[in-house]
Amino acid sequence: MTTRDMRSTLLELAIEVIDKYGEHAIRTNQIVAEAGTTPPTLYHYFGNREGLVEEAQAERFLRSILSDAEFFNNELTKVKTKEDLREVVKALFSRHDKPAQVEVRWKRLNALGSAFARDSLTLRIAESHNQVVDEIAKALSPFQQSGFINQDVDLRAAVAWYNGAILGKVLSNMDGSTIDVAQWEKIMNESVLHLLFGEK
Repeated sequence: MTTRDMRSTLLELAIEVIDKYGEHAIRTNQIVAEAGTTPPTLYHYFGNREGLVEEAQAERFLRSILSDAEFFNNELTKVKTKEDLREVVKALFSRHDKPAQVEVRWKRLNALGSAFARDSLTLRIAESHNQVVDEIAKALSPFQQSGFINQDVDLRAAVAWYNGAILGKVLSNMDGSTIDVAQWEKIMNESVLHLLFGEK
């Protein structure tokens, strides 16, 4: 196994533990044993347990937002008309209702919460979010230039707002929530369609 493979193995094991049990369950001795290596190897790559946790949480956040970005960007390559674009936006809405996406939002929220009082993790998450916002805004820009999207919309701000709103959907999906999720989705969808296309 190459050194890069070992680093990836340690990171994947840490992510798996956090996904199943939370970051409090990270035990470096257990992770190195499962990876077939020793503690000094883990410390070489991550510095200490905290470094491993931060790297795992940063990666979890990045993967969660890239899943939406990759889907959206792939769908945008098929757009020829304003109506096509509208349908792609609506497909993104419906994608968020799938059970797998609910889990993705929980992971994203968990990683974000883990950044509290961890300045380096906060910076990594902000960088990842900025990267995805820039990528999606850039992909949408030609559609704005061609008049499919309202000219006065700041695409970066719109993408960031959408990401925040989707993350907030976790609250409506929580056990015990009395929010009518169908109404939440209706308000969200109408808001985005109005913002981008001027639809009432």
